[in-house]
Amino acid sequence: MTTEAKFKYALKDMMKERPLSDINVTALCKKCGCHRQTFYYHYQDIYDLLAAIILNEEVDGLSEAETPRDILYSFFSYAQHNFDFLKSIYFSAAHELVDDFFYSKIISRLLPVLLKEKKYDLKLEEYRVLSRRFAHFIADEYSYAFKNGDLDAETFTKNMKRFTDLSLRYVLPALAEAARSENA
Repeated sequence: MTTEAKFKYALKDMMKERPLSDINVTALCKKCGCHRQTFYYHYQDIYDLLAAIILNEEVDGLSEAETPRDILYSFFSYAQHNFDFLKSIYFSAAHELVDDFFYSKIISRLLPVLLKEKKYDLKLEEYRVLSRRFAHFIADEYSYAFKNGDLDAETFTKNMKRFTDLSLRYVLPALAEAARSENA
């Protein structure tokens, strides 16, 4: 395992137990069995490491997703498995990283899936508008959920599953219709 990977796994592991604001480089290096100089060789600070984690984070099943439902359930599963990590980030100065992560990953897969499906019979630009709006809608809801300090994993799972199903049933078609009518 590379040194960078050790730091990434150690930080994610530590964030399951305490907020990011309570983690310092010394404690992280101790957990990894590395010197502080090694950390600073790779990263400027904890937030730089966190950005590297988020930028390189993979969502299982996303690249194979063939429907909007597959995409959203990939993210739902990712968020369930990384609940403590994501919640800790939202209560730090780095919460925008996760907002951008959800939006960019969703839109990068959603547009090709919608274009392949052609379910809504839209023009290319209309599909782009639909993808942007729906990705923002989903990312905003995850952001809203994780900002709730009282949220536990069980409540998150119940609420986000319901949100996912309802957004696919009502919001995506409504946004498709709005994209079509705006272009007319």
